[in-house]
Amino acid sequence: METFRKLLTGFISGAVVFFLVYTALVKREVDYKFVQPVMGTVFSVTIYGVAEDAARESAQKAFALAHGIESELSRFREDSELARLNRSQGEAIKISGHFADCLKQSIAIGDLTGGYFDITFLPLYKAWDWRNNPQSEPSADTIEALLKLVGYKKIAFDEKKSTVLLPPSMMIDFGGVAKGYTVCKMAELLSAAGIKDAIVNGGGDLIITSKRLYLIGVQDPFAAERGTLLGKLAVEGPAAVFTSGDYEQFSVINSKKYGHIIDPLTGRPASGLKSATIIEREIQGAPGISAGIIAMGEERARSFVENKNIAALLVNDSGEIYMSKKFAGFAKFIKSE
Repeated sequence: METFRKLLTGFISGAVVFFLVYTALVKREVDYKFVQPVMGTVFSVTIYGVAEDAARESAQKAFALAHGIESELSRFREDSELARLNRSQGEAIKISGHFADCLKQSIAIGDLTGGYFDITFLPLYKAWDWRNNPQSEPSADTIEALLKLVGYKKIAFDEKKSTVLLPPSMMIDFGGVAKGYTVCKMAELLSAAGIKDAIVNGGGDLIITSKRLYLIGVQDPFAAERGTLLGKLAVEGPAAVFTSGDYEQFSVINSKKYGHIIDPLTGRPASGLKSATIIEREIQGAPGISAGIIAMGEERARSFVENKNIAALLVNDSGEIYMSKKFAGFAKFIKSE
């Protein structure tokens, strides 16, 4: 119980960007909701239209899957595959299926975003050290040196042998993709178990599986009080609704606020956008995109979502809301009064 309280406190103080709350806009059958701490945040599974015992059994299997994925992908667990890779210093290591799948997803999103999503950003992230109240920025020389350790294309991934090799001193972090990848896999498991109507929420990365309408609350990134809504999205499932932003995880250095999402091309915290949410029908391709969008900054992000035909809602540093052309076909945004 103490561990759960610590994880929950960490979640409340600095995990997700948009806090997504949801209700169906049509009459629903009885639902059963199950909650567990996973990946340093709170995951929930809500199941509709089946008996409680069946719902509980399916949810338990979904959570077991999530914990298994975490054991492979977490950089905070000394025994995880990722932690072993980050300690490998140029030696190839064997990886399992979820690690390989998540790595492939990360590389694909890196290619899609032109390198703005890059899982090798970890040395830069550590240099900015936003978790420990840094008193100064890393020097320009430090950033320049660390940028040489960044670049997902330097990862040697042998898919046939299921091995990965990182050059010495390089490190990766699946923080921008792991939660989204996990909720996708949990939703797939529920579907295979015969659960036709469910919501899987991993710290704000959300999958809705039924073909019906849901109302999703979007948190105001400028509000002093958590839970204040910027507006609501009316979204028809099945869909993935994934979010990223910098307003809850940040540091203040010399009175200037720096968000935790790093631009891997400059080595500095991203600026221009407070938050981004995307909606995708092909849910397996969704994880990582929103984080890459934040790293781009506003102007480049607007061009990107239009050129790539992505349903996106962006909120800039001034509070202006931008919705891509495709977004209108996926959801209706109802702004709070």
